[in-house]
Amino acid sequence: MIHESEGWNSAGITCLLQEFSLGQRILGLWGFCRINDRFTAGISIRTERGRPISNLIPEQVIEEIKSRSELVAVVEQYVRLDKRSGSNFFGLCPFHSEDTPSFSVSPSKQIYYCFGCHKGGNVIHFIMDIEKCSYVQAIQLLADRAGVAIPEPDDEAYRKRSELNRSLQTICLEAARYYFHCLTGANGAPGREYLTKRGVTSQTARKFGLGYALEEWDGLYRHLLTLNYQDDLLMKSGLFKRGKTGGLYDLFRHRLIFPILDAMGRVVAFGGRVLDDSVPKYINSPENPIYTKGRHLYGLNLAKSSRKNCLVMVEGYMDAIAMHQAGVDNTVASLGTALTEQQAQLIRKYTETVIIAYDADAAGQPAAMRGLDILGRRGIKVTVLQVPEGKDPDEYIRRNGPERFHALLEKALPLLDFKLLAARRSKTSGDELDIMAYQDVACQILAQEENAIVRELYANRLAEELNATADTVLREIERRHEDPDAKHAPRVAAPHLVQPASRPASETGQLDSQVTREEIYLLCLLAVNPDLWDQIDSKPATGDFSPGPMQEVAASALALASRRQLDPASLIELGSGFQVRGRPVYELLARASMKLEETFGNQEMAAAVNEQLRRQRLNRLRQEQVRLNQELSATDDTNRRQVIRQALREVTEQLIRLKQN
Repeated sequence: MIHESEGWNSAGITCLLQEFSLGQRILGLWGFCRINDRFTAGISIRTERGRPISNLIPEQVIEEIKSRSELVAVVEQYVRLDKRSGSNFFGLCPFHSEDTPSFSVSPSKQIYYCFGCHKGGNVIHFIMDIEKCSYVQAIQLLADRAGVAIPEPDDEAYRKRSELNRSLQTICLEAARYYFHCLTGANGAPGREYLTKRGVTSQTARKFGLGYALEEWDGLYRHLLTLNYQDDLLMKSGLFKRGKTGGLYDLFRHRLIFPILDAMGRVVAFGGRVLDDSVPKYINSPENPIYTKGRHLYGLNLAKSSRKNCLVMVEGYMDAIAMHQAGVDNTVASLGTALTEQQAQLIRKYTETVIIAYDADAAGQPAAMRGLDILGRRGIKVTVLQVPEGKDPDEYIRRNGPERFHALLEKALPLLDFKLLAARRSKTSGDELDIMAYQDVACQILAQEENAIVRELYANRLAEELNATADTVLREIERRHEDPDAKHAPRVAAPHLVQPASRPASETGQLDSQVTREEIYLLCLLAVNPDLWDQIDSKPATGDFSPGPMQEVAASALALASRRQLDPASLIELGSGFQVRGRPVYELLARASMKLEETFGNQEMAAAVNEQLRRQRLNRLRQEQVRLNQELSATDDTNRRQVIRQALREVTEQLIRLKQN
């Protein structure tokens, strides 16, 4: 039994309740954050490149949020920072694993940059990266942290929906507090004994906010009545049922309680497990305005903060909890094997690699197989963990220890291998393999693979199993691949990488667009010292910058610089949504901004900015020279060639003058 001295003490309860009630930290003990649903109703305040597209949220409100969100204070919610090198802070990067700190934060410039993984930006980019959320969600998180109220649209239906959602979220939060009190209180011994039997420590229980529903019909109901909630609102929360006499009673009684949180750390629903062998073993909250089945992953609010570059998918609550306790902190639970499109879309937001760790029987079921294909269609690389003897991860860890489970993770099978293995098992009775049935299913599985090289490689392996020639097996696979509607070959969507919908180059920034070191440093110097604008001999223009994204960024940046309103944070913001050579522009700007002192040392800044501008103009003239020569070689038109030669002479003269300067 877990006693108070082992962790269920009043100090722990007080700490948890303070996290609930104050809600000031972006990431709390449970990953809760003070955030409501205002951003979910379609408030669109900026395009991906960061420019205003709506007056729903005034620009001055956004600026106030940014000004109140001091970067060091925000970052320290997630990263331990030590002051080193000059005025900058350093810490271990939260975006990749490292032993030596390479993550730098500049208080004066209000930007961050990692010299290891090259992520960088301002306070909004940091929240977007660390919380894996959109620009609007990051603004909302920062607004709640800073205590800045965001005006709501003048829409009565929207206002009522928002108020209802906020009320239901508060009810769920109060219910979680109540269940936690019950677990840690005098009447919570049954729940604590069950957790001890399952090997769950008090620290892990607090991490997941586990609770206990007393063996009472209306314990939660009476508690919420004291907080002045009305019956009609309580019914909408899904936590109660209505009796024959019209009164309400608790949905969960004498059960271990698992709060279900969304990705942003808000309690939206609950699961309850019996403490004995009675049925049903589990009951879950019904759908309600803030909770839809198949749209959430249990534990994602915690797993998204892991530094590992993949997610491990298990089936149930206890599996996820056991995995986290064993150090596999990137685990989520699908709460069933029938993975949905919405869950796959949610996963794709956080990772491109998933390890499936269902028990052997569950993973081979048709519903689970369809889920694996759904992940594949989203462009997610899927491997499947084989837990020996048909055990689930929780049972295996309890019997064999976390070290042996970590070794299993390294041996996860590629998806095609697992499908073929599952097919062989399904066609084996006793020790006898039905070879005809197996070859039919195996060929059909391989026919669904889009990559021809992969089909051929697996055809060779299957041929060895079947004692057939590789050519014969490959011909059958190709026949089914080319004619998927033929008999015994029903069409099944094959996994393939889903490309994002194409957008105009002006919106996305072409991956092969040009960028030079000089133009990046030129903008960064102007941002760090606005007075440099007056010390430039010949003011820069948009045409001085590389065509494409850099010209678009420069157009806005130069306008701000001319008014002495450009600073590093706003410059980096202008780079949002653009890419050059496969890198986000804002990361290039963040990196350069952090290295200005190192790059230019004691050099006089006015001389430095003029020199960068001169070099950039040389770059542009050389580029134009190359373009004109190519055009000259490609045309036979006499008049056109004469025009091009004249243009070449003018470019050459400009080059000579710049070099002489």
